[in-house]
Amino acid sequence: MPAHDHTNSTAANSDSTARVSRRRLLGSAAATIVASAGVSVASGSVAADTDGIAELDFRDGVPDITDAPQGVAEVVFKIHGYSSSSASVERAATFRETARAVGYDETVTAVTWDDSGLPTSAMQSARDTGDLFATWLGDYTDANPSTTIRILGHSMGGILQLETLAAIDGAFTVATADSIGSFETSDAPCENGPFADAIQASAGAVHNYYSKNDGLARLGSGPADCDGGSSDDATPPNYHDIDVSDSVSDHSAYRKETGCVSAIVGNY
Repeated sequence: MPAHDHTNSTAANSDSTARVSRRRLLGSAAATIVASAGVSVASGSVAADTDGIAELDFRDGVPDITDAPQGVAEVVFKIHGYSSSSASVERAATFRETARAVGYDETVTAVTWDDSGLPTSAMQSARDTGDLFATWLGDYTDANPSTTIRILGHSMGGILQLETLAAIDGAFTVATADSIGSFETSDAPCENGPFADAIQASAGAVHNYYSKNDGLARLGSGPADCDGGSSDDATPPNYHDIDVSDSVSDHSAYRKETGCVSAIVGNY
């Protein structure tokens, strides 16, 4: 993507012109866990009112800028998890309804990516879509320079969330880039991990909302694990682990629990 002359959602343009693309297949054991749970997770939400929810569908390429709301003060781009592409708009609507219940009335837009096939291919698709979404966001910020941009990725959508920051690579910044129940690796945000630089360069703040009750997530089942290897590196100063275990009972509960969503919008 052209990584220059973009307008930040919260600040002046960055001088960075580089663009990083990361491609990593994840472990087959973890993929098996997701595959066995995919159907039940996908069906885990109650139908929500999808009226007014725009959808950015990346399954057939990069959508038009006009597919998203134009000229709004703030927008949350909600990214679904594995086996949920067909319910992407509904998942975003559930988050919006819960957010409204706790007093947050800004725009929510669904981001849909190709999660077809086995978990390993879906994870690679999430990584690939990060490049496409970053390209789209660069054009969107140019067209909507006053709009505050927020990203929220669930499960494998948390992979896409961090890959988007990596592809932006400081060319512009989004206000927040958060995850709920992220299936990214638990050391991904660490200073010796693959996304620390991108987190600092491409977002005002990054939050990992995790639940110890989440038996499917990896990064999203606890705080970032920077002690698992030979080093004891910390996370970037704008990265924050947020424990929402008291309100989130399982992998599909984040977007519909007011305790969790209150924590999310409280950091907006």
